[in-house]
Amino acid sequence: MKTLYKIFVILFLAATGFTACTDDLMITNKGDQPLILSASDTVIVLDVTVPESNALTLNWTAGSNFNTNASISYSLELAIKGTDFATTWHQDCERGITSVSLTTEELNTLLIQYFGVTPSQEAELEARVTAVVHADGIEPQVSEVITLKVSTYRAITKTLYLIGDATPNGWSADNATKMNSITGIAGGFTWQGRLSAGELKFITTLGAFTPSYNKGDDDTKLYFRESGDDPYDEKFVITTGGVYRITLNIITLAIQIEALEAPEFGELWLIGNATGAAYKPMTMDFSDPFIFHYNADLGSGGRFKIAAQEAAVGTFFRPETDGKTAGTNMNVVKGTEDPDYQWNVTAGVYKIKLDVRDLKIDIVKFTPYAMIYLVGNATPNGWEINQATPMVAGSDPYTFTWTGHLVVGELKFTCDKQSDWGGAWFLASQSGIEPSGNVEQMIFSAHGDGGHDNKWNVKTAGTYSIELNQLQETVIITKQ
Repeated sequence: MKTLYKIFVILFLAATGFTACTDDLMITNKGDQPLILSASDTVIVLDVTVPESNALTLNWTAGSNFNTNASISYSLELAIKGTDFATTWHQDCERGITSVSLTTEELNTLLIQYFGVTPSQEAELEARVTAVVHADGIEPQVSEVITLKVSTYRAITKTLYLIGDATPNGWSADNATKMNSITGIAGGFTWQGRLSAGELKFITTLGAFTPSYNKGDDDTKLYFRESGDDPYDEKFVITTGGVYRITLNIITLAIQIEALEAPEFGELWLIGNATGAAYKPMTMDFSDPFIFHYNADLGSGGRFKIAAQEAAVGTFFRPETDGKTAGTNMNVVKGTEDPDYQWNVTAGVYKIKLDVRDLKIDIVKFTPYAMIYLVGNATPNGWEINQATPMVAGSDPYTFTWTGHLVVGELKFTCDKQSDWGGAWFLASQSGIEPSGNVEQMIFSAHGDGGHDNKWNVKTAGTYSIELNQLQETVIITKQ
């Protein structure tokens, strides 16, 4: 008999938290009972929409230790029917373990990637279990073989990217814009941000234009294009640039592209002697496109206003009176005419927040936090905020780094470890997003306020490196 161990299947089962075996209470004298294998179902249709559901449980009786009081361990084998177990997948179970379970995704992966079953086809499997008594002179017991019929499905991608001249990174397949998977919805992805007038579609793999998901019969339907041999390559058309939310499902092939309320101006700049007479771009808030940020060292200070264009003539945002200093919730005047009022600040590092909807501005000196900490069940110390995992201070007071092991779960950052959870936090731009490995904008929540509690969702355990900048409110979370 030849048993194959395929590394990718072993790694997949480990990454998905596959525990396989469940305990039975150990009884030292097993008597003389036969070894019988049974299945939760013998005809199984795997459902792509519920990958985490239990698809198959195999149970067996303890078998006999022939009154030796010796323990028994077990080995469960699966093989394609009719192969006489020449090539098997097997799961060894510790002593006293008499059950193995597989989720829908695990069983589908096993059949397709290990046994080479064609996706969307039915396969017949045979299963048996062998019991080994840990005593001299006793032959292994082998159960009767049972047969299973399993209908597989075509596996769906776990990653999806926006590509096209309407998207932030254009037609570069190497630098396409990653979408976020929707937690708890198989095949669901979402993305929110600014699109230009132009075309777009979706690719599954960086660097490859196919497989892709294109425009289907209309703007609410997707079409799966498996390879470049398929001549159908219709794209979605964005007629007007603006802020959009895209929600889609690659199983149901449904898509919604909705324009969100957007400000008059998509870009703003600080300009004045406080910026060295250079136009310094502001950053649009990810969660609210009507809010713009500028976080920087303004050197020796000075005067500035905010421009809607990189030109001396046009629309500007100014204070109500000339020379207004730092403060919060201050009124702002938008206009094109003089007087050319400007804010006037002293030397220092500032966080500036402009709300163009309500015409309010915060200009606040920034004092960096001495340490930033990881919190969440993905992190080494879980949700114990008093034991939150510290990062490592960088070469400047704003940058922190950390490298270590994360497990599947949630993650956010505390600035002060306040035990009442009412302290300062850096949060994800959207709830449940996966770390992208790229620079991501964070949300700063002071005193636990702001109505946000967005966390990153770590879906694959492993070694990660994190680089966080508390001044720019950015983070890079990269799996090694």
